[in-house]
Amino acid sequence: MEIKEIKNFLPLEEFKAIQNLILDLEFPWRIRNNMSKVDNNIYFTHSFFNNNSINSNYFSSFITPILNKLNCKAIIEIRTNMILNKIFDKSGWHIDHQMLKEKKDHTTAILYLNTCNGGTELRIKNKVKFIKAEENKIIIFSSKIFHRAITSTDADKRYIINFNYFE
Repeated sequence: MEIKEIKNFLPLEEFKAIQNLILDLEFPWRIRNNMSKVDNNIYFTHSFFNNNSINSNYFSSFITPILNKLNCKAIIEIRTNMILNKIFDKSGWHIDHQMLKEKKDHTTAILYLNTCNGGTELRIKNKVKFIKAEENKIIIFSSKIFHRAITSTDADKRYIINFNYFE
C-alpha cells in the first residue's frame, strides 16, 4: 500500500463541526506519558474507541461518518491527539499496535485538524517523507510503516485524529 494523501477529505461543514468540538476549551483530554517505546514525550489524547469498545459520547455523531468514508470494516483504535510544541520536537519512530502487525496488516490514517508547519514523518526503505499538517487533510498508509509526530514552531498545538482499522 502506498501513502494516500487526500486534501479536503471531509465536506467543510462536517470538518468544521469536528474541529470545533475538539479544539473547544472544554473538550475532555487525558495525559499520556509516551508516544512510543523509545521516548518519554508527554501529549494529550481523547479515546473514541479502544479495546473493542466505544469510549466517547462523540463517537456516533462525529466518528462514524469518517469510518464510512474510510471503508472501515473493523476498528482497532481511534483517538484524537493534542501535541504541545513546548514539550518536545518529535516523537520516537513507531508503528501503532505492534502485536497486530506481526499477525495481519491493517491501516493507519491521520486526519489533521489544524494547519501548522508540524506534521508526520514516514520512514519507507530508509527514506524519510515529511507530510505537513494541513487542516482537513488525511494521510492513509500501511500500519507497518514507521512514522513519528513532528511538532510545529508556528502554532502552540498540533491536533490530529488517529485511526487504526481493517479495510
